[in-house]
Amino acid sequence: MRRLTLATLLLSGCFDWDVLSSNVVEPDLSVLDDLSVPADMSVADLSRADLAVPPDLTKPDMALPVTNFTKQADPTKFGGKKPNNAIFGWNTQNITAVGDGGVVVTTTDGTNWSLVAISGGFTQNIQDVWFSGDGSTGWFVGAGTSAYQWTSAGNSWQSKNAGLGGVLYSVFGTANDKVASAGDQNNKLYRFVTSWANDNNTPNYASTQNGLWGTGANFYSVSSAGADCLLITDAAITKVSCGTNGTLETVWGVDTMNVFAAGYENNTGIVSKYGGSSWKKETIPSVGKLWSVWAAGSKDVWVGGEAATLLHYDGTSWTQHNAVGIGATETIKDIWGADANNVWFLTDAGNIYKKN
Repeated sequence: MRRLTLATLLLSGCFDWDVLSSNVVEPDLSVLDDLSVPADMSVADLSRADLAVPPDLTKPDMALPVTNFTKQADPTKFGGKKPNNAIFGWNTQNITAVGDGGVVVTTTDGTNWSLVAISGGFTQNIQDVWFSGDGSTGWFVGAGTSAYQWTSAGNSWQSKNAGLGGVLYSVFGTANDKVASAGDQNNKLYRFVTSWANDNNTPNYASTQNGLWGTGANFYSVSSAGADCLLITDAAITKVSCGTNGTLETVWGVDTMNVFAAGYENNTGIVSKYGGSSWKKETIPSVGKLWSVWAAGSKDVWVGGEAATLLHYDGTSWTQHNAVGIGATETIKDIWGADANNVWFLTDAGNIYKKN
């Protein structure tokens, strides 16, 4: 079969130019009017603009290291009551958590928790709890005029020494007969030897003492005003600056060279460290308010805060972790561990978690 090409038709004179011109349709170029490039975007930017994938803000930042947690208890186990303020123990089996409304819960196997009845129907808010290393004695304090003492011999909590004043936010001991407690304003610092007594040597301060930790003869108290921290020894009580103007809510240490306090300033989390002679503010990731601290050693420190914030210190720098298993809206109110591998976390929701 022969094929007629356009060139053949032209040469033969058989091509009708009038027909061709009458059937040509000109393209509509008006659709290009909306394809202008914004003044602040280059052609290269335009070619990549539709390739960007928006981030999924509902998922945690998986670029952060992950620390997994298992929930051991929540308020449904305790008739809706919340142990939401403090947690402490003396070994991997015996741990106690306390909270508002006189709530005390305990475990004797490190896993299963139960509600404890307090003599006298105590219903005041309990702010803090402490036990000696052998579990032979312990104390909890809070609102009201009494501290409650635990004795292993009686296996119960009993009110002791009515007459304590205000709200006591912290209690800690370095021996059965060397216990301190501090709280709201008006210079309320109490010591226990054989009974509780207000320490008349307490320097003047106008802030609330929020947290206590001690070793040997030394106690460290941190406050709602960073300039009003206290260094407490057998011989004297000295007001010192904690290296910040913010609020410090909690303190824990390893020894006199490694004491860590956590809190917030202008709603931003802060950590301060005592290195043997003075406090110094640490450089940490930008996070919200911090409420809790515990250390297994000078190179293994955990700090917790609002929105399940979790920081870890390895002796050199602070790293933020994803606290997988803890509710994203929960505040980590307290941390306590028997050792580096057995650490419990308490939240404001009254949930008790163990680090995996």
